[in-house]
Amino acid sequence: MNAISKIFNRFYRVFFISLSLSTSLMAQNDNAPWVSLFNGRNLDGWKIVGSKGIALIRDEAITCNMTANTTEHTFVCSKEKYGDFILKIDVKTDSIYNTGILIRCVDAKKNVDSTKVQLYGYQVKIDPTPRKWTGGIFDDYGKTWHWFYSLVNDSRAREAYSIGKWNHFRIEAIGANIKVWVNGIPTTNMINHKYASGYIALKIHALGNKPEQEKIFGQFKNIRIIKKNPEKYLKPMDIKAVEVQ
Repeated sequence: MNAISKIFNRFYRVFFISLSLSTSLMAQNDNAPWVSLFNGRNLDGWKIVGSKGIALIRDEAITCNMTANTTEHTFVCSKEKYGDFILKIDVKTDSIYNTGILIRCVDAKKNVDSTKVQLYGYQVKIDPTPRKWTGGIFDDYGKTWHWFYSLVNDSRAREAYSIGKWNHFRIEAIGANIKVWVNGIPTTNMINHKYASGYIALKIHALGNKPEQEKIFGQFKNIRIIKKNPEKYLKPMDIKAVEVQ
């Protein structure tokens, strides 16, 4: 066997193995036990927690609007709690709409130093500001709120989200490891032990005396979850996990 034949055969074996692994992964994902959390018609399986924010069904999506002169956030909250899971959700926000997808969130306790929060947990942020930290993770815990995981050093992640268009989020929460993708681009790979289990919630921000902002909105649809053996369906990520406090 000459050198060219050896190179060809080696290339063929590597290509075949890669194709087989890819095909296996696709088949595995096709057979994943996804469960729909939103039926596109009403809020069955969800509850409203908090203030006077508005959540309506429009175009088969949960459509959220802020309400002026509110002192407290509103949440569209799942009735069921989840620990380890994989979540998919499509999001579209208008203009400067400030919102987030809360996971493993819990009822606020009396010692939380804020009147604005009835739920808190890991908030996968949808950030309309020029810094573009959508897909990072924020802790909205009373007055001690802070970023667990920002995108300050990740220019690729900062460009993942598009305002005014539908965006696809994938969130994997397995043990202390939280991973997020926005439109297929990895944005977060975090290790943190603060929240182990809780609700999934969509945030409607409190709004001051700004009635002109009541018209801007956020929409959420195609909400699906894997809660049975989610570790079998994990997606590879090319950014390293970072442990944060």
